[in-house]
Parts: sequence; C-alpha cells; structure tokens
Amino acid sequence: MSGQFCENLSRLEEKLGYKFRDPKWLETALKHKSALEGRDGECNDKLEWLGDAVVGLFIADYLFYNYDKPRSWLSLMKSKWASEECLARVARRIDLGSFVKLGKGEEKSGGREKDSIISSTLEAVVGAVFVDSGSYEATKKVLEKIFLKEESLEFLFLPLNYKGLLQRWCLQKMECIPKYEVIQEDKAFPRYLVGVKINGKIVAYGEGPNKKKAEQAAARQAWEALVAENHRPH
Repeated sequence: MSGQFCENLSRLEEKLGYKFRDPKWLETALKHKSALEGRDGECNDKLEWLGDAVVGLFIADYLFYNYDKPRSWLSLMKSKWASEECLARVARRIDLGSFVKLGKGEEKSGGREKDSIISSTLEAVVGAVFVDSGSYEATKKVLEKIFLKEESLEFLFLPLNYKGLLQRWCLQKMECIPKYEVIQEDKAFPRYLVGVKINGKIVAYGEGPNKKKAEQAAARQAWEALVAENHRPH
C-alpha cells in the first residue's frame, strides 16, 4: 500500500474508533467492484454481505432492549433503519465516500455520492471489523460510535425521504413506480390532500401545507403500511 493510502486508512480507523490487526480487511472493504475494471480480484461484495447481517443484528439488538413494542413495529423500524438511505446517512457522517476505491466510470458519474455505493461500503467496513476482531462486541462498539452520536437512533433517522423509500420498495417488490395525485387543494389555508397510487390504486393519503410535504406524508403512510404487511406473520 502507498503511504498516502495508509494515511487514509489511519484517518478512517480514527473515525471508526478501531485499529485493524490486518489492514487488508479494511482495504478490501473499501474496494467497490467497479475498481476491478473487469479484472479478476477481490472487491467488497462478500464483506458487504456479512456486514449487512451484523448491522441488522445491531439494530435488532438496540430495538429489542430499548422498546417494549410488538414484533410488527420492531420489524418495521428495523427495515427503516437498515434501509439504504439511512445507512448512507451514517456513512456520510464519517465521510466514507472519500475513502472508497472506484472504477473510472463510477468516479466520473459521482459514485462517491451515491447512496447505494456508500451504504454498501459501510456494510463492508462493518463486515471487515467483524472478521478482523472476531468479535460481535468489538464490532458493536464501532457501530455505537458511528450510529449513536446523538441520544438515540431516532435522532439520526428523522426526517426520512419516504418517497425515496417507497419508490425503492415498489421497484423491488412490485416492479412499478408510485404516482401522486392531488385530491383536495385549499390555497387560502393552505392545505393539500394527496393520494399515492400503486399500480393505479390509491393505497394511502397524506396532508400538508404544500404538495411536497403532502406527498411525503402519503408516502410515509403507504410505506409503513406496506412494510408492516410484508412483515406480518403468515
């Protein structure tokens, strides 16, 4: 590794509050698949897969011990907090995008700012800490440091872009994009009532002082209802 790259790894280790025994784990975690440029070699895909499970455990652990709520609510919150958008927000807090190794194409297209890339890199880094330390407790300390700078996870994850969450969910689960329709409009008040349609059917409504906020409110109602239904025991 070059001296500059080693220096960058040290800066990231400071942000994580963890010193790697084998820095190669961290180096691999930061290598996006585009950096291979079609060649054989290691990238962070496998570590991302592991880190996804560890992050999920951390969030479930936090929710279980901090909230006396039913399973459906816990599942809903876990899905929200482990979402691409939320993890990207955590990644930006430690400026993770500046450490990622990308291919030329991704570099030119602004890959360092993409939620998908920095959220998956965060999961890969968590996976690397888990493998390097061999301990969930050691990894948990890192996660607490980067997730819990505020009083609790709620402060980190509010407000959320529910329109973005709903669109990703619809694309993944139903292969469609939600549409928004103004149902009522009172410009004197002002107050808007918006309905959100999925496959042509209105599934939720939202109100707000402008269309943007009303759409976010409708998206939140729809997303929470759909995800809760998806997690309901059969």
